[in-house]
Amino acid sequence: MPDTDCSRCCNNAELFRDIPVFGATVRVKDYICSADGVHYQKKAEPGRLQLSVNIGAYCPCACPFCIAKHTKTKRHIDIDRFAEVLSGLQAQHMIRGVKITGGEPFYDVELLSDAIALIYEICGADAEVSVSTNGMYLDKMHRIRDLAKLEALHVSRHHYDDERNRALFGGGEALSGAALKEILHTVSYRDLFVLNCMLLKEGVSTPAQAHRMLDFAAETGAPKVGFFECAPANAYCRAQFVGFEDVLRADDPQLLFTRGFFDYGWCRCKDGVYLAPTGELIEFYGRTTAPYTPAYSRGLVYDTDDHLYDGYGGRLIL
Repeated sequence: MPDTDCSRCCNNAELFRDIPVFGATVRVKDYICSADGVHYQKKAEPGRLQLSVNIGAYCPCACPFCIAKHTKTKRHIDIDRFAEVLSGLQAQHMIRGVKITGGEPFYDVELLSDAIALIYEICGADAEVSVSTNGMYLDKMHRIRDLAKLEALHVSRHHYDDERNRALFGGGEALSGAALKEILHTVSYRDLFVLNCMLLKEGVSTPAQAHRMLDFAAETGAPKVGFFECAPANAYCRAQFVGFEDVLRADDPQLLFTRGFFDYGWCRCKDGVYLAPTGELIEFYGRTTAPYTPAYSRGLVYDTDDHLYDGYGGRLIL
């Protein structure tokens, strides 16, 4: 059985290390996830972390499961200050990859483009950079100068039906399936697109609905779908919870699971492929993350207040 004993994870000093970050001591994860949930190995490159950048606070959506659904301030990062912090982290060889989120990053597409260009300038052309978006302004994506260099572009899409999806976005002008298809067919490198689907009782909650969501991806041209369990951020989330292994079932003959990983009791994921009726192979993955936090940082966060933290809701570093 997989080892999900969180007390061991907190108490075993071999699983973390203390590193200096801008004069502060930060305790960070120092092992790689396990394929069997039992055997864990120390990182080959110790101290390297994922950096999440909340580029701007504003998002026009009001998704009921989102902790930032009431955030309507238009505060955004200072690009010069961000350059200073990023340069300092890169000088210490701490950056494993950069994830840009918000708020809605595409709301200020010029700032987004500048931030992406800056990351590649400081961290190098091989930096793994991804962007998470609600998709509402995805028609602006060609204004990003380094779009083709991105590792992934995650587009939130919580249901295959446009009206159901719009309701899960809290109303408003959510991107339609037809518009998404049109946008995806304007690029020759569609492999960077991933549809992110939050599993909800009012949304995708059964194996048949997961199949339909994967069919939707094939129809629109998206090559991959991520299915996520809803963290218990509020009463709606707790009432709507759906486990990904109840939707992506191990005995489903239409799904071929290729790999999976355990991170003690903190996180679990599975990857696989699905053969759509169109004949296309669609990649998928399911993921769950515990609602509690470990005794060490799993990544750094640069927020719109231009401060650096050791994780979401974590300790102020700089």
